[in-house]
Amino acid sequence: MFSEARTFHILGGGLSGLSAAKFLRTKFPHDHIVIYEAAPHLGGRCYSFYDKHLDRNLDNATHVVLGANKATLQLLQKKQFHLKAYFQREKKIHHNFWQELPLLIRSVFNTEAQETAPSLLISLILKLFPFTKGKRKIYFSQGDLSENLILPLKDYANEINTGWILKEAEFQKEQIIALKFNHKTINLNPQDIVISALDSYNYHKIFNGPTFEYNSITDIYYRTSVPLTLPHNIPFLGTPEKKTDWIFINKDIVAVTISNSGKIETSQDTIAREIWKEIRAVNGLTPAFLPPYKILHHKRATIKQDKKNNNKRPTSAQTQYKNLFICGDWTMKNYPCCLEAAVKSAQRICRYIK
Repeated sequence: MFSEARTFHILGGGLSGLSAAKFLRTKFPHDHIVIYEAAPHLGGRCYSFYDKHLDRNLDNATHVVLGANKATLQLLQKKQFHLKAYFQREKKIHHNFWQELPLLIRSVFNTEAQETAPSLLISLILKLFPFTKGKRKIYFSQGDLSENLILPLKDYANEINTGWILKEAEFQKEQIIALKFNHKTINLNPQDIVISALDSYNYHKIFNGPTFEYNSITDIYYRTSVPLTLPHNIPFLGTPEKKTDWIFINKDIVAVTISNSGKIETSQDTIAREIWKEIRAVNGLTPAFLPPYKILHHKRATIKQDKKNNNKRPTSAQTQYKNLFICGDWTMKNYPCCLEAAVKSAQRICRYIK
C-alpha cells in the first residue's frame, strides 16, 4: 500500500470508465479519482440525448440487458423487464427463444452466427445455463440510458473533465509519466495509476494496442403522430426475415436496430422508407407517409467477434506498463462486446491493483 493518497487517472467516461470509478472508490475510498472524456458528455457509446428534430429523448442506440447480466443489473436504477422476447416469422408471432438462434447470435455479438468465434458461443451458453426464464428476461432502454445507468455513476469520481482529448502519453522505462491532452499536460506522480477505458481504436493510437476489424450497427428512430402498437401489444419484436433485427416501442417513438449493418450505400431517406414499410407490414399495413425519423450509424460499434479478432483481445487488465491497466468490452476475451463485458472488465481491474 502507498503511504500517501494517489490519483487514479481514468481515460474514458463511458460505462467501463465510470464503473471503474465506482469499484475503485469502494476498494480505495481515500484515493483521488479523475475521469477524462473526449466527448462533451459522459457515456461513450451508451448515453441519452435530446433530439430537436423529433423533440424527444433518444438513446444513441437501444441497449438491451438480459436477466443473466448480473453485473449490469446491479448498476441499473430502473429494472423494467419483459419476460419474453417475441419474434415474427411467416407473419406468425412466437416466443421460441432457440428457434431464432442466428438472429440472437448476430444481436449479441454483432457478427453473423457462422463467423462468430466458437469460444464466444460457448460463453453465451454458459451465461444462460440453466436456461430459465429469469436469465432470459429482457430490459431495453427507452431514452433513459443516461438517467438510469450513466449519471448515477458520476459521483464516484472526484473530478470529471469532458472535452479532454488524449493526444499522447509519455513513457519512461516501464512507467507512464505524463498524459498530454488538448487542454494541458498532466504529469503523474510515481504512485499514480492510469486506467484506460478507451475503445480499442483509440487505445491502439495511444498505446500501440492490437488492431481489429469492426462491425457497424444502425439504429433508426421514428416519431409517430399516435403511439404505435405491435401484434398482441408486445413492447418489442424480433424480425429475422426482415432487414431490421428488432423493433422497439416506446410510446410515440418506434426504434429499430440493425446489427452488422455494413456500409450505408443509399440515402438515409431511402433506408428510412424501406424500414418503415417493414415496420408497418408487421401489422399487415401499407404506410401512407413517412414520419419524422433519426438515423444513427455506428461505423465501429464493436470489434468483429470472429475467431481471428477474438484471439487478439487481452486476457487480463495488466499491460506492458506497470502503472497502466485496461478495461472496456473489447478487453474481455471470450466474452461478448456488450454492457455486461464493460462492467465486468471494470470489476476485474480491482483484482490487480493493491
